[in-house]
Amino acid sequence: MRRIKSFRSLALLLAICMIMALFAGCAKKANPLTIWVGVESVDFYTAKMAEYVENYKAKTGEDFPYEIAVQGVDTGSAASKVLDDIDAGADIFTIAHDNLPKLTAGASAIAPVRSQALLTQIKSDNPQAFLDVIDMNVQGTTYTFGIPYIAQSLILMYNTKYLTKDDVKTWEGIWAAAKKHNMQSVSLTGSDGFNNSFLVLAKNETTNRMPTVLYEDGITENCNFTSDEVVAIMQWGQRFFTGANGAKMPTDSGWEIELRDEISLGVITGAWKFNAAKAALGANLGIATLPSFTLTSEDVKGTNVKAGTVYRSGTFADCKVFVMKKGSDKADYLEDILLFLTSKEVQEQSFIECANLPAYKNAAKEFASMQTDNLETELAARQLDMFDYGIPQPFGTPTSQFYYYSKGAPDLIREILENKDGLFGTTEAIRTQLQKVENIWKTGERE
Repeated sequence: MRRIKSFRSLALLLAICMIMALFAGCAKKANPLTIWVGVESVDFYTAKMAEYVENYKAKTGEDFPYEIAVQGVDTGSAASKVLDDIDAGADIFTIAHDNLPKLTAGASAIAPVRSQALLTQIKSDNPQAFLDVIDMNVQGTTYTFGIPYIAQSLILMYNTKYLTKDDVKTWEGIWAAAKKHNMQSVSLTGSDGFNNSFLVLAKNETTNRMPTVLYEDGITENCNFTSDEVVAIMQWGQRFFTGANGAKMPTDSGWEIELRDEISLGVITGAWKFNAAKAALGANLGIATLPSFTLTSEDVKGTNVKAGTVYRSGTFADCKVFVMKKGSDKADYLEDILLFLTSKEVQEQSFIECANLPAYKNAAKEFASMQTDNLETELAARQLDMFDYGIPQPFGTPTSQFYYYSKGAPDLIREILENKDGLFGTTEAIRTQLQKVENIWKTGERE
């Protein structure tokens, strides 16, 4: 009788253990450690996290305690998704560095880096320009929040069937070819303040100085967009956008179709559109830095700028960073994962697999994959070249970012370039409009 009772007790104990194991397994799967990356990188980072899990078991002798879900999310919307519902946000997610101010405003929605190993890697592996934009001040104390792993800048992707390498050195060369073949010079992927920034951020080729002053030193009021140089650049831009076979703002057909159907000779965009451009142009895809342009006497009228002055199209030269959700119940594991995912070794593999430009400061010299002769290497090299003509997005506060992108300034610039309703055909009208843009950047209001 005792044996029967003992057997029943043992069976009950085993059943309880099996149920507990089952629920533990379900909990593990129901509460995965989530990582958001760009859609184009999901497969790569899924494979890297599988490798991490294997390494974890080899190192500790234990299974990693969570399932890991790598999901594709648009980099531009990730921060907003988290702010809308922090509980639904990923444990680790990717943002462009300029989203850090709004994620750290107030009590902060993301956690600072505490691991000394990770802080050391960040400091040793990144250029100073990136180190300058990943720290944020929260309640009087400065912390590192962003871990750079991808760099990005705008470049020119063009049709080699019609354009030579000499043609694409200048907008005038492209424009001449467009007239010859009755095509448009270039398409834009967006008229927003990022994708249509090549004139706003233009630099004097001789002095390497950018006439536009944009949130200098991270101060919202430190903006200037009304100088004679800016006026002259915008007058050149208007001639380019309104002239036959010049540049075109986004159209209903879309830039991919314009490239594919040989309506447009090229597009201003970044590496995230590389695969789409390759699909449109195939073997005829070429990649170049954004061209220079030369002001004519028509462009400098009403200013003290000399005709013949040369400017180089500019760009925001940024980093994408990983950040950690504040209050994650998996916080103890996140920094070690990020130490792995942002290592220079993984960055090089990401470049090979996804054409992601590494943030690692010595990538061009040290990565063997960047010494090969192929289109992906050209893509990386030309982006790195644009860093000489670019600036990191300089938004020191959520307010300045909001004013720059979301209070109508890009629309006012577009009106100048397209000479909307013929209202901006004079220097005076252009300068007045530029003053409204500057006011928006500073205060959020036109007047």
